[in-house]
Amino acid sequence: MSLVKWTFIALIGLPAAEIVGFFVVAALIGWLWAGIAFLATSVLGVILLRRSGRRDLTRLVHSLRNDGISALRLDSPAAATMLGTILLVLPGFITDVLGAALFVPALRRWAAAALAHAVQESSNRRGHAPRDHVIDLEPGEWHRVPDRSRPRRRKSTRPKSKGKAKT
Repeated sequence: MSLVKWTFIALIGLPAAEIVGFFVVAALIGWLWAGIAFLATSVLGVILLRRSGRRDLTRLVHSLRNDGISALRLDSPAAATMLGTILLVLPGFITDVLGAALFVPALRRWAAAALAHAVQESSNRRGHAPRDHVIDLEPGEWHRVPDRSRPRRRKSTRPKSKGKAKT
C-alpha cells in the first residue's frame, strides 16, 4: 500500500489505539496515576514547545530557506524536536512514547532510516527508478564541457558588404 493509505489508516486507528493504551496503563498503575500521567505528559509537551519551539522553528525555517524541501529530514534535531514536542502535546500514551523517542538521538536516527527505507520501497513499487545514480556537486566542483558530437556552426568567410547592393 502507498504511504498515503498507511497514513490515513494510522490517523483513523490512532484514537482507538490511544484509548486501548490508556486502559492498559490504567490497569497497570491505576486510574488516578494514569490520569495524572496523561495530563502531565501533555503539560510537559506544552512547556517544551514554548521553551524550544521558537528556536527550533527559526532553525527549521532558516534551513528550509537555504536547502529547500530537502531540509525536512527526521534526523535533523530541529525537525525531530518540533515533531517530538507536538506528539507530546497530543493526548495519549502512544504519541507520548513516540514523541519522547524523537528526543533520543539513536532512536531519531533509526526512525529516520526506517522512514527513508519505507519511502524508497514505496517509490520502487510504483515503478520509479532509484536515485542512486545522482551525484550532487557544489557549484565549484564542476564545469560545463562542450558537446563535441554536435557540428559547430562555421562563421562565414565572405566579407560583409557596406552599403546597398546594385541591381
